[in-house]
Formats: sequence, C-alpha cells, structure tokens
Amino acid sequence: MNSGRINVDVFDIMREKSKNASLEQIIKFGPDFMEYRPELYKSLYLPSYVHGYSLAIEYMRDWFVNNFPKDYFKTVYINGKHVLDDWKHWNNYNIKKEKPMLAIIPTVNVDWDRENLDLYLGSKDIMLRRSTFQDSFIKDYRNMVFLYMQMRQMEMTFSFRVRVESRAQQLDLMNKMELWFRCGSTQQDHLSADIHIPYEIMLNIAKDAHFEIEDVPVGATGKLSMKLIKDVPAFVNYLNSHSSAPITFKIRGVNQKPEFFVRARDLYTHIAVRDKIRIDDGERDGKLDTNFHLEMEATLRMPIPHFYAYMNQKPLDEVITISEKKPVEALYSIEPNRFPPENQMGWACIAVTTYCCDKGDTYIDLREIFDNAAMQYATTNAGAEYPVTKIIRRNMKLGISPEAFIDVVALNEEERGHQLMYHLDYHHLNIILDEDITYQRQVDIGIYVDMAYVNSELTTMNKYDSTRVTKTK
Repeated sequence: MNSGRINVDVFDIMREKSKNASLEQIIKFGPDFMEYRPELYKSLYLPSYVHGYSLAIEYMRDWFVNNFPKDYFKTVYINGKHVLDDWKHWNNYNIKKEKPMLAIIPTVNVDWDRENLDLYLGSKDIMLRRSTFQDSFIKDYRNMVFLYMQMRQMEMTFSFRVRVESRAQQLDLMNKMELWFRCGSTQQDHLSADIHIPYEIMLNIAKDAHFEIEDVPVGATGKLSMKLIKDVPAFVNYLNSHSSAPITFKIRGVNQKPEFFVRARDLYTHIAVRDKIRIDDGERDGKLDTNFHLEMEATLRMPIPHFYAYMNQKPLDEVITISEKKPVEALYSIEPNRFPPENQMGWACIAVTTYCCDKGDTYIDLREIFDNAAMQYATTNAGAEYPVTKIIRRNMKLGISPEAFIDVVALNEEERGHQLMYHLDYHHLNIILDEDITYQRQVDIGIYVDMAYVNSELTTMNKYDSTRVTKTK
C-alpha cells in the first residue's frame, strides 16, 4: 500500500478562473458558486497484482480448454498451484493420471509497460493529479465520496503442453489445434471481469457514508479485533446506487473471505499465437512408443487494476496510513450545470446534453444519448447494446415501465426554469413534444438513472456471481 494526500479548495480555483471574467459570466455560475466549497482529499492505494494474475490464468485456461470436447482432458495442471489441489477430484484415492493430459505454465513479462504508456516516471502525487472525481466509477455528491480506478496492461506468456497416448492422436490434434487457435496470427476479445476492491477502501467509504462499523474479536483469546461493516446488504445497495458498474460482495478465492468486487466490462484483451505447434517423437516404453506431446505458446495482454484513488472531504482514519498532505492547484474543472448530480430521489445523472430543435419538430431522438450515457458504458463491440439500454429493452418485454428507474428532464435553455411539455416513447427512445415548436430553440436534456436497480438487473442477467471472467455479450 502507498498513500498520498492532496488537499484541494475548489473555491480558490474558481476565484482564479473568474478573476478576468465579466459580471455576466460570473452571474452564470449561479448562487451555488458561493456555497460550493468542498475540501477534497485524495488517497492512493495499490491493489493486489496477484488478482490480475489469477484472472489472466482463469481466462486463458477456459480459452484453451473450451475449444476441446467436454471433459476431453482427464487431468489439467496449472504450474504454481498446490500439489494436492486436485486431490478432491480423485475417486478412491486413485492417483494415477490418465491421458489426455494438459499442463499450463504461465510466465509474467515484468518488463512490459505498453510502450512506456504504463511507465510512470513521476511520484505518487503526479498519479493523484491524473485522477479526477469526474472519472470516478463511484460518485456520491451528497457525502462527497468518490472512488477512481486506473488500469494498466499486463503481458503474460502461456505454454500449453498436451500429452496423448499415440502418434495418431498427436497428429490429428495438431491439425485441429492449428485451426482452433489460429496459429501464426493474433486475435482479440472483450471481457467482463470481477476486479477486487481492497476492504480498507470499503471501510472508509462506509464510514464516510455513515454506515456502522463494528469491531469483531479475532482468535481464541479475543484480544485482537478487525473492523467489519455491520449491514453489508444495505451498504452494497448504497454502492450500486452511486456506481456506474455493478458491485458485488462474495468470497475471494485467495483468502476465502467475503470481499467487494466491481464488475468491469468491455476489457480489451489481445492474444497472439505467433509460433507453430511443436511435437515430439514420444517416449519408448518397452517395445511401444507412448506419451506423445504437443506444445503451443500464446501471449496474452489484458487490463488489470493499477491503483485506486479515494477522494473524500476528510483525512482517512487509522485503517490506511496517511503519509503526507500537500496542496495542489487546478485539479478540477467546474462548469455551470443546470442539472444537479442527483435528483430528488437520489438517482445519479449519467448524461447531460443540449439539443437544437428546429421549427415544426415533433420529437427528440434519444438513442444516441443512451448509447453514449456515461463514459463507463462505452464499448467497441459492433452492434452491442449498452447496459442501460439493455435493461430498458428487457423491462419493456416484461411489461415494466422504464419510468421506474429512469427520469428524463428537458428544459428550454432560453427560458430558465421552463420545462417543456412532453412525454417519453421508450419503444423508440424518443421525447414526444406535446407543444408546438414555433421557432428554433435549444433544449437542455438531463438523464437520471437508478443505478442500484440497473446494476442489480445486470448482475441477475449476466450471472456475475457465478464466474469471475466472462466474454462480453
């Protein structure tokens, strides 16, 4: 863990930005300008590198094994796991391993830094300056709590070694593997993966959001204790209400303890199988040749978490050490906005835009707005639906009105405070205007979404609790 502190007074920044502004420009800032003076602190936390390492191994194992018929391999061994890890799968204590067999040997390229893009030459303070609350995936403006995650790319080489019984099996399998794995070329995929969030960060978020923290005795003597969040279901619901990605609470495999995970979507993954499959002449057993081998190497590049930046209005408590506190200027850009970050129901504002209505227009097309609602929802998959749009389509099929979790506000820009007369057509994602547009005007549109409902539906639809790494659908 490495932590740094940054203290920012937004009022000082706004005063500097407005010193040469005209009176009309200053008035546009609105009355909230004089009251909006948050003092934000930042803390840097480095998550476990092993978590990304294990995600890569899990994904590459499934990538290789799933191309074969079900239960094709009698034994699958991954280099580095415990020698007795497979004991629970053996029957009657039969330790004789049957063929076909698969061995996976992963190796991390520690020198890979994505052509210097992930090579940070500055101090931890520079990393914090790169992290802004606008890009955070958890945003709670009421309690002024923000959590930002920076990704980096990891490169790993996987050696897949297959053992079969005969030469015929070896040659047939080589012919199939060259086609299945596109030997001599590269391929790409988009993944959805559970990213671990350190429990120390969750404790501080819970404390700043006014959730009860309790001390639980540890050990037989009871002299030691650990801090735990008392009402976890309510806290998970709170997180999903303010998060742009689903957050779950489940068992972490490395320590068998329940912890928090954020479901990152559309992670671009690149696999290169540049070399041909290598084969040998088998082993001699008496007068018979047996144990023929095939070996294939694949290079994986995938995003993993690099660091978290936690932002709040007060220094962290004792669960994370505070090493320094230093003021930094020009961290935030404040723009006048007619839409508050949350509506009266506590729903997050995920999209704000301005639409120019021409004379005689009868509707406003919202499809492009929903397809670009919040940067976290972007995807490069052609034809893929965005999460909010996907939930709308699903609810429409079930006869559930999207008004239960979406609030669209349209305001006339020229007449401040005047809300247009309209109703929503969720079948075509349009705003149907109920008043005549007699002249060209600009309309401000804000979209509020109940992210707790959306993230809950995504978790149910995609079964995020059942597997850590999946292909993006």
